[in-house]
Amino acid sequence: PYNVIEAVALIGFLVWLNIRGMRESSLFNEILGAIDILTESCIIIFGFCAAWRPDLLVSQWREAMHTVSWHQFGYGFSLAIISFVGLESISQAAQETRRPATIIPRTSLTLIFTVFIFAIAFSNLALGVLPWKEFEIHMDDPVALLAHNIPILGFIAGPFAAFLGMTILAISANSGIMSASRLTFSMSQLGLISPWFRAVDRRYHTPVRTIVFFSAGGALAVILSGLTPKLLDTLGNMYAFGATLGYILVFISLIRLRFLDPYTPRPYQVPVNIPWRRGERVVRIPILGFFGLLGVSTIFFTVIATHAIGRVAGPAWVLLCFAYYWYYRKRHGMPVLRSLPREWEKLQMEVLTSAEEFDLLERYKVALAERDHILRRARNGKTAPV
Repeated sequence: PYNVIEAVALIGFLVWLNIRGMRESSLFNEILGAIDILTESCIIIFGFCAAWRPDLLVSQWREAMHTVSWHQFGYGFSLAIISFVGLESISQAAQETRRPATIIPRTSLTLIFTVFIFAIAFSNLALGVLPWKEFEIHMDDPVALLAHNIPILGFIAGPFAAFLGMTILAISANSGIMSASRLTFSMSQLGLISPWFRAVDRRYHTPVRTIVFFSAGGALAVILSGLTPKLLDTLGNMYAFGATLGYILVFISLIRLRFLDPYTPRPYQVPVNIPWRRGERVVRIPILGFFGLLGVSTIFFTVIATHAIGRVAGPAWVLLCFAYYWYYRKRHGMPVLRSLPREWEKLQMEVLTSAEEFDLLERYKVALAERDHILRRARNGKTAPV
């Protein structure tokens, strides 16, 4: 119960912080993030230098090959996606970022690389310091257990690692509030949900209703998870379902937009693209996008197969949200499975202008002008799109 009370109190503080503005909440993440990276680096360096035993690591690898079931492997495999919690908040904060075409890809790649390095380092360090059964006993504080068993540093690092875990979760929760509130605000602007969510605070100009509403939902999820035998395991199950489903939609959107909107300048693209001429358009097909969709879909079905709570609560939440969406669109006479008519090209120009991406704006206008020129020539019978 104390963990639940502390978590709800933290959510209340983060609500206040996010209402004040993106700058304040981002500064909060930056300060805690710097402390976390420094602390984790110290644990890894001292651990490998003073306590790591490669023979123990190899023996546990060999043991795992004979004792770990496919169900256990799939369960751990699907939970690994939790390492990237907060990644989605980078893109969802792009609307309030200047020059996002440069900053967003650079920040995303840095975060992915950093998370990968720390995840691999901690996994190999832990199995080279203590038997895995010790971590099974201390599932709620594995990093504190690891730090406590490092010579010299242990008596300080052990207690401090508990603080480290709290700060990491605080960063994750703050990122979740930032991303969910901005995403919902955009959905309200586009007519996907009620305009009630579109309201902003008069003083701070932040989407106050979306912040409060979804933070209350997060607090409710914490309280309900606290009623289960394993609070963290329950929250992990729900996050694994939501994250994998979200990434599936991202990959589908990436592939779909390459066909629907090939004219938008893309200064950063995922590698390995095959150009394909389709009428007057040249579509760059993202091969890695298809592989990513396949990989994340595999993780998604693994989550459904191995996570009992995620298999029930996740689809139930999706169905509930779709039922609301269907009701809202039908009530207001809008199509359910189609978009409303919009001047997407004009909206794209407004987005590029507000983001101060003036170079990309000019390139976009040139691409549209070339397209219109080709279409005019085709209509006049001088040439036809290939």
